[in-house]
Amino acid sequence: MKQVQVLKVPVRYNGVTHAPGASFEMEDEHVNENIVKVIGEVAVDNTPSEFEGKTLDELKAYAEEHKIDIGKASTEEGIIKKIEDAQKAE
Repeated sequence: MKQVQVLKVPVRYNGVTHAPGASFEMEDEHVNENIVKVIGEVAVDNTPSEFEGKTLDELKAYAEEHKIDIGKASTEEGIIKKIEDAQKAE
């Protein structure tokens, strides 16, 4: 993961438009140095989630028990992200 800065024209990445001069995180394989400049590395946490290996039913039950709104998430990855985001917000 790289920290990048937008060069001359706005860049849309992951649903967000970034103006020239703005910086944000971008996956290494998406970096195009014609439109962004790499300004740093972002440490990536590869620690497995405590929820990996759980079934969809187990994840949904956990979310319900902890009153976490999973919205329209329907995959293990999507539900885990909703749960982890809710935990970070606490």
